[in-house]
Amino acid sequence: MTTGILAVLLVFGSAGAAELVDLAPLQWEHRIILVRTAEPSQELAELKKADAAIRERHIVWFVLTPTEVLTNYSGKLAPSFSDRMSQTYFLKSEHRAVLIGKDGGIKDECSRLDLPFLFYLIDRMPMRQQEMRQSKKGY
Repeated sequence: MTTGILAVLLVFGSAGAAELVDLAPLQWEHRIILVRTAEPSQELAELKKADAAIRERHIVWFVLTPTEVLTNYSGKLAPSFSDRMSQTYFLKSEHRAVLIGKDGGIKDECSRLDLPFLFYLIDRMPMRQQEMRQSKKGY
C-alpha cells in the first residue's frame, strides 16, 4: 500500500513542476525585475550583492541575455520564456530594465539597472508600506 502511494507521489511530484511561461503565476506574491543585456556580469554582481534587500522586498529577477536567462527564480523556465518577456516588456530598444509590481503592472522602465532607485520606488508603494508596518509589528 505505501509503495503504491510513494510511486504516485513520485510521478506527480516530477510532473507537477510546471515551467514558467509568463509572469502570471508570480502575480500578487512577487515583484519582478527584468533586465535585458548582452553582457550580464555587472547586473548579476549588483543583484547578488543586494540579495537580502531583494528577498525582503519579495523580488524575483530575470536577466535576459541573447543565449540564456539568469534568475533567482527557483522553478523551471519554459523555452519560450525569454522571447515572451522580450516581446512583452522590451519593445522600446532603449529600455534595459523593467520593474513590475505585485499587481502585474509596469512600475518603471529604465535604460539601465539601478537597484537603489528601484528599491526607493518599491518602498513607496502602498503594498510595500503595509509589508514594512507588518514586519515592525512582528507578523
